[in-house]
Formats: sequence, structure tokens, C-alpha cells
Amino acid sequence: MPAKQIYEFGEFRIDPDERLLLRDGKPVPLTPKAFETLLALVERSGHVVKKDDLMKRVWPDSFVEEVNLAQNVSAIRKALNGQGEQYIETVSKTGYRLIVKARIASEVAEEPPLLSQTAGTAAQTEVTLQAEPDGAPSRKKIRPVAIGVAAVTMLGLGWLVWRVSVRPALVAPIRSLAILPLTNLSGDPQQEYFVDGVTEALTTEVAKIARVEPLRVISRTTAMRYKNTSRAVPDIAGELRVDAVLEGAVVRSGDHVRITAQLIRAANDEHIWAQSYDRNLVDTPEVQAEIAQDIAKQIKIEIAPQEQARKAKRPPPSFEAQDLYLRGRYEWNKRTPQHLLRARALFQQSLDLDPNNALAWNGVAEAEYLLGSHGYDVMPPSETMPRAKAAAQRAIELDEDFAEAHASLAIITWSYDWNWPAAEREFKRALELNPNDAVSHQFYGIGLASQEHFEQSIAELKRAAELDPLSQPISVTLGRMLYFARRYEEAIAVCRKAVELDPNFMAGHEVLGLVALAADRNDEALRELGRAHEMITDSTWALMNLGRAYARSGQRQAAWAALNELKQTAQHKYVPAYEFASLYAELGQMDTAFHWLDKAVEERPGTLMAIRVEPVLDALRADPRFAGVVRRIVPH
Repeated sequence: MPAKQIYEFGEFRIDPDERLLLRDGKPVPLTPKAFETLLALVERSGHVVKKDDLMKRVWPDSFVEEVNLAQNVSAIRKALNGQGEQYIETVSKTGYRLIVKARIASEVAEEPPLLSQTAGTAAQTEVTLQAEPDGAPSRKKIRPVAIGVAAVTMLGLGWLVWRVSVRPALVAPIRSLAILPLTNLSGDPQQEYFVDGVTEALTTEVAKIARVEPLRVISRTTAMRYKNTSRAVPDIAGELRVDAVLEGAVVRSGDHVRITAQLIRAANDEHIWAQSYDRNLVDTPEVQAEIAQDIAKQIKIEIAPQEQARKAKRPPPSFEAQDLYLRGRYEWNKRTPQHLLRARALFQQSLDLDPNNALAWNGVAEAEYLLGSHGYDVMPPSETMPRAKAAAQRAIELDEDFAEAHASLAIITWSYDWNWPAAEREFKRALELNPNDAVSHQFYGIGLASQEHFEQSIAELKRAAELDPLSQPISVTLGRMLYFARRYEEAIAVCRKAVELDPNFMAGHEVLGLVALAADRNDEALRELGRAHEMITDSTWALMNLGRAYARSGQRQAAWAALNELKQTAQHKYVPAYEFASLYAELGQMDTAFHWLDKAVEERPGTLMAIRVEPVLDALRADPRFAGVVRRIVPH
């Protein structure tokens, strides 16, 4: 007879002809669809099999959801991984891979024996009962096939008992989670803003569901680095140090949206849960909340009662207003001055359609704040910050439990009103409502450092880094707070790690240069600050700091040239008075420096809240006039 093909991998043998999976010779129960899925993976062991290819093979004549495939893979994993082994790897956004190499073990197919040849053997394997005299059936036979079925059934029941009663006690609870960027399956690149918006909103919803039992949720900015990745889910989870990963997809068609999501345990790449949601577009916010609550149930996290009540209070925005908000958020996340201006306009258009959209009000607050803040300096703070504050307050009026709006109000109250006690109350309220908001931890840490509470500040920045581990701005902010505390070596170590991840990250070179300047390492300061200026030549802040480095190293002509360039720039663009004050102080022009410092107090930039700790201003501290300026900013 011809040889038939049997595959072996690990402790398993899979017989395609008999549709049979064996572990050490014993049958392992699988549904027909799960068996076909496993066979496809075994035939291409060591290689990724795409999800689409698997679905076409397993369901050739049907249209099914990706969720069905995920459930099949989950069933296979449960069958294979019963003793802690890991056989199937999820490749994010792509498919699955059997990670052990399968080998082909050919066997000669046995011809079914003739009846005459098997009669004696069959008689020996039957269990015979004596016939009754009244003509009842003379015997009942339990054949080998029946014994096999019973064995499979008992094996399945045994596994089920172990699964229900024993396994949960062995599996560690999920206390950390990353939500990977959802995949846009609409076939339209113009829908990326919508899909990214759903990802961001879902991340926020999940981050806020658990206040009774803490759940660490990785920030959107870190998770977005894995957009369009084909890396294996366990690798991503290991890099982010999370217990579980959520991945999924969005299809938008007309006024309809379908969101699929699946939750994967990182330790063994096990699919815990998968679900598909079909809704009208206007119901998208409710879907995000529903997914968050479903996740909470799966990982046994208790949802805070306040969060459930908040959902009932917030009226859903109209579809058009919601769409404009998502477009604005997509622009805002790009964080250039041009994109921030576009974002502000889109948020305002959303409010024109729905004045009660708290999300859009907070969007306006965040856009206005950045347009008038250090590093952007598009407009004077005195022009943007009052609008930002009014927008944040309106968002809170519409939804008192809106964590991000409290964070916005806290940042503005600290950086523009210079009212630290009021700002701290808002920061604490924001973190009470959403302890997973990395930005709130980051800015609360900056505020604490401005009040010389350095240990608390550094603890907040480290917490922000746990929530957003791949965020270079948070890493560099930690370096800047260490610089404020005069812990220069620690600041250098932190910032060097940031620039190792991205050598073109300007802010990392900037802080390295400032630290070197404060530590009187002038050659190093010139190198780092010169690099920062080369990266963003239109940054007046980078130009000012390079001028300071020139002055400190004795290159006064170059320092004056930098000052003159700042003056020329100020003729057609806003240049903060604080920058002129800092450079004049480094050049030893104290009267002129205090003249510009007075102007800076009138502009009210957030940089002045750090006046007591900023090494840039050390050249002015010995002058009696400096204490008077401090009292105007930080009243005692």
C-alpha cells in the first residue's frame, strides 16, 4: 500500500487522513475546524500563516469574522499547551506560526482486513452477555471504537475539570495591559484618523475602568510605536512588561462600524477572549465603553461605580461633531505648530455643531496650551492661556469626572496662573479619576520640581515612564527634573538613553547640553547644544542656549551674533522675553537682563514657574533684584 503522510511535532502526531491528533499515542479532542486550522499551521511550521489564508482554508465557502479564527486558535492552544508548553505564536496584525518544527513521518497505510480474517480477533475483544430466554437481544457488544470514544470523552472531561478547578489558581492575574493600534480594514487610508481615534479612546476607557483594583495600562504614545508591526505578541508584551495585550481591527463603511477585539495573555500567547461589535457610527463611544467593560470582566477587574455613573451622565456627541473631533485629535497628535493650528480649528468646528461636546472643549484647551507653551511659542501665553483655561473649565462643567480636562486645567493653572496649590488639587483629582494618565504624572512631576519637591517629582516621572516606557519626552523630562535638582550625572545617564533610542531627538541633546553647561563642561555643552540647533534651526530656544554656550566658552562674538539673530527673528515672529533675559544674563548685561525678565513676567510663560530651581538663571541669583522677581511669581 502507498505511504501516508503523518506529521510529528513535540509530543504530538497529527494524522490528516484519520483527522486525528495524538499526544504520546493518546487522542486529543479537537473540533473539525480547529483540526483543520492546526493542520494548516503544521504544514507550514516555522512560518507565519496569514489570517486571511487560514480563514479561506478553514471556511472556504463562508464569510466569517476574524473572531472565529481567534477562537479556533484559542481552542488549539488549550489542547496543546496543557502542560505549560507553547506551540503557537501570534504575529501581531498578520497571523500565526507553529514555533516548533514539524517533521514528516511516513507510514504504510494498512489495507482493511477481510471479515474472515478478523472474526476471531473481533470475538476476543467483545464483551458478551448471555441471551435472555424471552427473545431479548442475545448480546451487547462494546467494540474497540466505543472504548476509544469513551477514552476521548474522559480525557476531555478531565481537561475541563482541570481547566475549571485547577488552572485558574495557577494562572497569575492580569494587572498590566497594552492596547495595540487597531488595524484599519476599511481599505481606505483616509480612515486612519478614525481608527487611531478609536484606539486612543479605547485606551483611555480601559485606563479608567479600574480604580478599586489598579490596572496598569500602557499609554497610547508608546503603543502607537507598534502600528503596522509584524512582531510576535509575546515579544511586544515582554518589551512593555505587560501581562496581556489587546489587538483588533476596525471596518468603517458608510454609517456603520465594526470593531473586533481579542485579548491575549502574554505569558503563553493564549487567547483569553474575542468579540466583534457591529454598531452605527454615532454609537462608537458607547462601543468603546462596552469593550472596556468586557475586558474588565475577563480579567476580573472591578469597575468603579463612579465610572459607570459617568457613562450615563455624558450625552453622546452627534456623528458630525464626533468625526470633526477625531480629525482634530489626529492633527493634534502630530504636535507641530501647523498641525496644532489645524487641530484647534477642527475642535472649534466640532463645537459649532455640538456646544456640549466635552471632548472637543478639552481639545481646544490642549491645543491653545501648546500653542503658547515653551518649545512651541507660536503666540504669547497671555494670548492663548486664558482661552485654554476657559475651555478646560467648560469641559469640566459638562463632565465633572472628565480626568483629562482636570489635567488640562491643572497644567494651565500652574504654568500661567502660577497658582500651585490650586494646580495640585486639579492634578490629584485628574489622577484619582485616571491613575493611568502618563501625561498627568509627567506634568505633576514638573510642578512638584518647581516647588523644590524633588523626590516626589522624580517618583511621578518614573511612574509616567512605567505607563509610557517608550516615550522620549517623558524620559527627557525626568532628565530635566534631575537637572533642576542639580543631580547632573543621573540626568546625563537618563538623557543618553533617550538619544540612544533616537539620535535625532532634539530635546535629548538640548538637556544634555544644559547639564554640561551647568557643570562647566563647556566643550561638551557646545557640541550638544550645537547639535540641537542644527536639528531645528527655527527654534529660538535652541539658538538662545547655543548663544549661552558660546558666551560661557569665551566665544563672545558668536554669542552676540546669536543675540542679534534672535532680535531679527522677533521682527516677524514671537520670541519669548525670557530667552532674551537668559542670554543677556550669560553675557553679563545684568540691567538689560532684568529689563527683559520684567517683560517675561508680564508675558507669564510657564518657564518662570521654575525660577527657583532653573540653573539657567543662576547668573542672576546674587543680584538683589532677583528676589523681588521671585516674589512676583511665587508669592509667600
